[in-house]
Amino acid sequence: MSSHKPIRLALLGCAEIAFDRGDLRAAAEQAARYLRRVPLHNRTDRAAGLDLLIRAQTGLDDRDGARTAIAELTAIAARVDTDPLHAAASFAAGYAALGDGRADESRRHLEDAVDLFLKSGAPFELARARIELARALAALGRVGEAAQEAQRAIDILTELKAELEIGRARTLIDSLAAAPRADSRSGTSRTAGLTKREVEVLRLVAEGLNNQTIAERLFVSDHTIHRHLANILNKLSVSSRAAAVAQAARRGLLN
Repeated sequence: MSSHKPIRLALLGCAEIAFDRGDLRAAAEQAARYLRRVPLHNRTDRAAGLDLLIRAQTGLDDRDGARTAIAELTAIAARVDTDPLHAAASFAAGYAALGDGRADESRRHLEDAVDLFLKSGAPFELARARIELARALAALGRVGEAAQEAQRAIDILTELKAELEIGRARTLIDSLAAAPRADSRSGTSRTAGLTKREVEVLRLVAEGLNNQTIAERLFVSDHTIHRHLANILNKLSVSSRAAAVAQAARRGLLN
């Protein structure tokens, strides 16, 4: 093993930890730092960093950065031509499309990712793809199908004892169960189960305010705002603040 590889893996591990705790900027920076240390010809190692970078950039609404990373990951998948890498590329494209509010495009990519991860025998990645597919289906108003996908993910993750991802899937199922049913005029729930405080936070996000400023405006902590935003993204089944604002605008919540 190269003497540089443990250092690279440590950077990737730090990036994953940052992503899991919601520090997307740190996750993106560490993933980018990891990729700067991995030669372009080392395609498999680069794919792992690109996957994380795309997820972090999507959450940060860095669309150009995410598109560039997706293009490289897609090129790697085409060059290496293995099911796991094609699955990773499909997952990344679906994740980014969902974050950008393109739910049906996201659904198609994520269905491909689920099929390919299942074929590859990669249970954790399969479960993660099922969770994102559930979110895409929920965004399309297909609540029953979304709940089924999320439960399939939980069944897999329970065997793997992956508690963090199990928690994400259960939160999604809870939000689907709590959300009001579609009304006859729009065919979608107007509030998507958002509380009055969550709508208030979302309106301030739409004004372009960052978490710290929103916290100061509402006299709460940054952590509280981060928790509200995590709930909002789950309930609206989107991956980014921009997509949440766009969906809220369509629902008339920002008036």
